[in-house]
Amino acid sequence: MIEMRLPDYEVIIHIQYNSFGKKLEDQILLETKPYELDESTEYQGRKDYHWSFKTWEEAVLAGSILKKYCQNPNLLLLKVKTNKTNEKPIVYKG
Repeated sequence: MIEMRLPDYEVIIHIQYNSFGKKLEDQILLETKPYELDESTEYQGRKDYHWSFKTWEEAVLAGSILKKYCQNPNLLLLKVKTNKTNEKPIVYKG
């Protein structure tokens, strides 16, 4: 049996996956190159990304760096969350 474990801290992005969304995806992937990509899934015209972090502070910093993309209509969700502590999620867009 395979055990699935959620990362302690993560940043989640959902992109509308069309020609404009692919350009946004390229920009975001370049920006997030130093981070650990935990998962990426494409479904129903959307693509989602989950980056994992060792600390809440690292995740919050990454989210704040990515919030500049929130004005792009192809960015559907940008959220920083924890699966370990009681910190409230930070939703920049969603």
